[in-house]
Amino acid sequence: MDRESDGSQEPKSNPETESERAPAPSGKDVPPEEAPKEGLKKEYVIDIFREWCKGCGICAEFCPKKCIRMNEAGEPVVDRADRCTGCGWCELHCPDFAICVRELAAKKKAEEAD
Repeated sequence: MDRESDGSQEPKSNPETESERAPAPSGKDVPPEEAPKEGLKKEYVIDIFREWCKGCGICAEFCPKKCIRMNEAGEPVVDRADRCTGCGWCELHCPDFAICVRELAAKKKAEEAD
């Protein structure tokens, strides 16, 4: 059965909306005014709520930049926060809502080189 005969339609794209979106380092589309400015690097903090965490390791497995690792006790540890892009994969996949990613600040790349 094709779409014409069953009455359903493909979603129509909105070129106006699509052209107003810009890819962010996190992989999310954001409006141009919210996109990172040239020469700025966003930094993120990864908060782990120990009392909620059961140590399943999902956050460490889903982190595309491997910012989180599991220690010998089976607890998640933020190992490389400097790599975090703020994508939120760890936060979205945590079954216990025990992790939160938040933006810390934007620093100039030149300041980091000093």
